[in-house]
Amino acid sequence: MRILRVIASVDIRKGGPINGLISTTACLLEKGHQVEILTLDDKNDNHLKSFPFKLHCFNGVKFGYRYSIDAKKWLKKNIKNYDIVVIHGIWQFHSYATSKACVENNVPYVIFTHGMLDPWFNQNYFFKKIKKKVYWRLFESDVIRKAKNVLFTSDMEMVLSSKSFKPYSANGKVVSYGSKKPDSNKIDATNFFFSKFPELKNSDFLLFMSRIHPKKGLDLVIGSLPSLLNKYPDKKIVIAGPDYGNETEKLTRLSKQLGVDSQILWTGMLDGELKWGALYSCAALILISHQENFGIVVSEALSTETPVIISNKVNIFDQVEDYNAGLVCGDNIEETTNVLNRWFNLLPKERAILSSNAMRLYQDKFSIEAASASLEKVLERAVN
Repeated sequence: MRILRVIASVDIRKGGPINGLISTTACLLEKGHQVEILTLDDKNDNHLKSFPFKLHCFNGVKFGYRYSIDAKKWLKKNIKNYDIVVIHGIWQFHSYATSKACVENNVPYVIFTHGMLDPWFNQNYFFKKIKKKVYWRLFESDVIRKAKNVLFTSDMEMVLSSKSFKPYSANGKVVSYGSKKPDSNKIDATNFFFSKFPELKNSDFLLFMSRIHPKKGLDLVIGSLPSLLNKYPDKKIVIAGPDYGNETEKLTRLSKQLGVDSQILWTGMLDGELKWGALYSCAALILISHQENFGIVVSEALSTETPVIISNKVNIFDQVEDYNAGLVCGDNIEETTNVLNRWFNLLPKERAILSSNAMRLYQDKFSIEAASASLEKVLERAVN
């Protein structure tokens, strides 16, 4: 198949969608498919220099919508050269423009919403909700309705997505999703990580690794620490990830007010060998998100036999519970405190069982081989 994948940005600092795109594209290419990527990044952006696949870059206007007349013209002229198009994400110019070009040229397309229809956003961003309601009726509802399939990464995401905007009509389908196996040797990656952060060696630390964003629940993790400080003074939380709108400053101020800043290490974004070293070295990954349609970092943690501590707003929490691959709690301060207390009281043999189950869950559900095979099957059916 000749496949075009369209996404607003291929910058890995933007979160999970681009990581999934990169991993599954590699597998599709290995299977003999032709895959190209269209993005609204500026061709001179630094993050494009090492991008591994063929790119069509159009400098979308940076503020919000990322409109690009050049992308529109290119799609109109070239979309018919592809058998199938995969759109990643909504609410920006690329989804509407690509859908319109596909419909006009009778090219089938599927779309990943990547959690962007979750009701949480409407509940927490009132003015954006009003704008989205207007945009939904004018454009985005048609983008969803005309897609061969709207792809979701969990049953829960598919159910929640139908509740945010009306009218809603979608040929929804749940596909496997996941991450690639670590490309680093465990011992080498661990040693490299501790060479950069020697204060963590022999430390029983929990790792947060994601965008530092209000929806990620870091205020709950930090807010739970004062009640645990006396019982577990040697425990640390490592917070790794790119900042979102001065959120780090707010959370640093909160940790100082609560007197727990000595228990927290801020590393900034970790990538490559450092990322895998952090995942191998931590006791568990922690992600008490208020909303998470999948959580690619959860899959990455499981692939390193690392148990996870997540909220029941991470839409794959039920699979973590079914496999006993970690601990799950509600996204509030009381349950976060309780789940951390439970974790710190686990016996070594109990943690070992969770670790073993983490790898089993990854291999059964979240391997990149399973994800690419699932996507390939959907695309072939859409084409035929």
